[in-house]
Parts: sequence; structure tokens; C-alpha cells
Amino acid sequence: MLAIHLTQFGEPEQSLKVVDVPEPPAPAAGQVLIQVEYAPLDHHDLLVAQGIYPVRPRLPSVIGNEGAGSVLAVGPDVTHVRPGDTVLLPFGTFSWSEQVLAEAAKLTVVDRSISLDQAAMLTINPVTAGLLVEARDLPPGSWVAQNAANSGVGRSVIAFAKERGLRTINIVRRAELVTELEDLGADVVVVDSADAGARVRAVIGSDPVLLGIDGISGTATMLLLDVLTEGALLVVYGYMSGQPFTPDPDRLDAKKITTTEFWMYQDEYLPRHPALNAESARLVAEGKLVLPSAPVFKAADFPEALAYLRKNGKVLLDFNPHRS
Repeated sequence: MLAIHLTQFGEPEQSLKVVDVPEPPAPAAGQVLIQVEYAPLDHHDLLVAQGIYPVRPRLPSVIGNEGAGSVLAVGPDVTHVRPGDTVLLPFGTFSWSEQVLAEAAKLTVVDRSISLDQAAMLTINPVTAGLLVEARDLPPGSWVAQNAANSGVGRSVIAFAKERGLRTINIVRRAELVTELEDLGADVVVVDSADAGARVRAVIGSDPVLLGIDGISGTATMLLLDVLTEGALLVVYGYMSGQPFTPDPDRLDAKKITTTEFWMYQDEYLPRHPALNAESARLVAEGKLVLPSAPVFKAADFPEALAYLRKNGKVLLDFNPHRS
């Protein structure tokens, strides 16, 4: 069967190879055999390949951080998962292979009304958003401010915040995104500019803003600091600017703002993953969360998929050999 192996840490174009490998054995007790349907190829996968991501598998190894599949067979004593179910691949089950074995206890079964390609993108961006929104216990009606609001995480933050009765302040780079994000449920959307903080205040008045979510870092962090109020928590989860998180400490001290960096696979967050996987699937099924679409490439065409990612962004790899 087809799989994609990381053969050495380094440049993905040289280190990621399409290979033929034996099929997995029949599932043992507590295991499930899964036909991988779709698995994303995203920039964080390239960080794994380059050896600069916290996850470093023993090589050679299949990689791939998320995906969805159909259950082919279950091991003895597995009762909550059945052949034919659509499941989300859990953390630790590398997805870039036609078939994989996974621990049944870690699987999330999703409603068949959710398309397989949407299901394949449920376990990273939406779960990250859910954890970020939960970074501080806020009462309903509170404001949450974020940059990178048009990203996959940012759009999911809007949905999760709305589900919890929170209101969102969203900073974007392009004016045409304002109406688009408002249609998704964003409460306030402003275009990145030096006076963004003042324009937010013109809308929300003197309301406190006690949680900030930073996916860009660098100079973009300064706009969030303008919006946040005294005693706020600023959570940094991404560095889309390519710049480090180096805010002026005087500005932090003036408002007594606490900062923390976030990685969804920290031990403290892992117990929340199954519930947030299920909530993400429910929100998609109910039409409350719409994940950005991505072009699909057959897994055998991995080099072309990688070239597309480099120029345009996230793609989906199709690992079902029976799908035309």
C-alpha cells in the first residue's frame, strides 16, 4: 500500500518520499484498522519534516498530523467503534498512509453528514481555537480579541466564542474580509492599521477586553496590546509574521498584561482533545462552523501537492486508492 515516509530531517522536497509498504496487521485488542480517506498537508507538517517541530518521530516514519478515515475492522472488545464509521485520527497516529492502526479509545466518531474532506481538518485548527477560547474563564458577554482572524484557527475562534456566549474583536489585513467574517458571526472586525485600537474602542466603549489571541506575533502584537485592558491575558499560538514575540515590556507592565505561549499538544491540554473534537464535528454538522476548503491531490502526486502548498497554502491528500 502507499504511504509517505520522512526519510531524514531536512528539506521536505528531498526528505519526503512516496513509498510502498506492507498493510498493517489485523487490529489487536483495543485497536482499530482505518482506511485513511483524506489527510491535510500544511505548513506545520513541513516543520516536522525539517526537524524543528516538537514532534520528532524515529525515522524512517510516516508523518501527517491530522486526517479522517473509515473503519475497516475492530479488535476484540472494541464496542463503541464499528466498521464503516467515519473517525478522526487522534494525536500520535500519523496519517499519511492508506491504512493505519489506532487506539480505539482515542477515536472520535463523526456524523456521516459531515463530508470526509471537512472531517479531515477538524482536529487541529478547531481544537486549537477551542483551547484558546478556554485559556481564561470569562463570563458570557465578555470580549475576546484576536489577530489572524481570517485564518483557519481565527474562523474557528469566532465559532467557539459565539457558542460560549463570548463576543469577538477581529483584526484582519484586507477590507474585503470584514463582511465575510461578520457573516460568520464576528462581532467587530477592523482592518490592521495604526488606529485599529481607537476604532475598536469607538464600538465597544469602555468594556474590558481580558483575553487576546495572537497568531502573528511581531509588530502585529502591538495592536492587540492597544485593544486589551488592564489585567488581560495574551496567548501567543503562532508566528505568521516570521518575527519573534518581543513586545515592549513597559506596555505590558502598564496594563499588567500576562503573556503565555501555547501549543495544543502540551500534556495539560490533551485530555480536552476528545471533547473538542466532538464539539468541532457538531458545530460543522449544525452549520455553525465552516472550515475553509482546500484543493485535493492524490497521495501518489505528493510532489505536486507539496509544490502547491509552497505557493498557495494547505491542501488535502487523498489516500483512498478506490476513489477516482
